[in-house]
Amino acid sequence: MYRLEYVEKVGRFYHKSRAGFTFGSTLHQALQTFHEDGGSAAVSAPELVAKLETVWQSQGYESAEHEAEHKVEAVRILETYHAASEARAEATKPFLIEKMLKWDMGLFVLTGRIDRIDEHSADGALEIVDYKSGRRSVSEEDVKSALAMSVYQLLTKRSNPDRRVYATIHALRGGVTASASYTEEEMAALEDELRGMGTLILETDFEAIQPIPLPEECPYCDFLPLCTRAWKREGRDYAAELILTAD
Repeated sequence: MYRLEYVEKVGRFYHKSRAGFTFGSTLHQALQTFHEDGGSAAVSAPELVAKLETVWQSQGYESAEHEAEHKVEAVRILETYHAASEARAEATKPFLIEKMLKWDMGLFVLTGRIDRIDEHSADGALEIVDYKSGRRSVSEEDVKSALAMSVYQLLTKRSNPDRRVYATIHALRGGVTASASYTEEEMAALEDELRGMGTLILETDFEAIQPIPLPEECPYCDFLPLCTRAWKREGRDYAAELILTAD
């Protein structure tokens, strides 16, 4: 997958439209414009819901009814989000919205696109907020164990060494959040691990890697048609290996 996505860069020809991706993208765009326009202080709940119509995407839904169900859910999510935003408006203000952060790791540059960073007026702490459109619940352990959230914290801390930094996942469907942070020792260990992982990626000969059937991954992979062609040439019974019905 890495080879096809990042080395050969053929992903755009194989990526499938999925309702979950479309739904998440729509909500992200609505919330981005909401915060860029001033948040709850400047945008009312009905105005936020109205933004949904301007950014709505229809790709990936199974039917008009399926799409309509998701739109109703999106309206509910945005109304709940607006109320939560009002509740924390006096204590925080946006520091960054949908920005790419970078950190030079030597052999490579670590990058990450962050949904939002809020600055807390009480102590100047920076809170990284990541939206999860498909989740109804989230725990501190979920935040702590999420690689992306760890990378976001490292990028933010290295760019703002004098600030307290922590990360929050906002489970939009459930309207709930959970937060976690790293100690300096954990941050240093994470940076070493990422440097090792990045070095391994750079040193790997991806063109020499042959596709292997993975029952837990392949059925959901956009590149499965490419791999099945290779397995057919090999005379391999990949359908049995993947517990699939051959087309």
